[in-house]
Amino acid sequence: MAANPQAAISGSVANQAVQINQGALSTQGFAGGHYCNGSVLSFTPYYLQTESETGTSSLNRNFGAQVSVSIPLDGKSVELCKALAQRRLEKERLDYELIRIKECINIFEKGFMLHPSSDFYPICADVLPVAALTRSEEAVSSEPAQSSSQ
Repeated sequence: MAANPQAAISGSVANQAVQINQGALSTQGFAGGHYCNGSVLSFTPYYLQTESETGTSSLNRNFGAQVSVSIPLDGKSVELCKALAQRRLEKERLDYELIRIKECINIFEKGFMLHPSSDFYPICADVLPVAALTRSEEAVSSEPAQSSSQ
């Protein structure tokens, strides 16, 4: 007698994998080449659907999400980066004010002024020649002193 093994196997396998690439972490940029990375919380949802029509039809739906937290290990470098950003902002503000004053002086020296109803009038309103300031101080000092007792 000879053995006559026979086997029939049928099946269906659906392999699904989800790969989520978060990409670059968010950064706060203050100038070209000046970026400070802080803590980041990322939430990435996904939805997968598979349909099979072999023999019996089947429909598989999968959904979920990936949550990740990224925290810088050296918090001091983040604080230094923020301090540098603050100093840059202060320097830019100072540069703006100095240029504003210089340009207002140029306008005045050429015999021009901004019309008081102009939206730009306040830009130069606080730039006064020293002679005008001296006259206003003299006027204040020449006023009669008021008695404090009544």
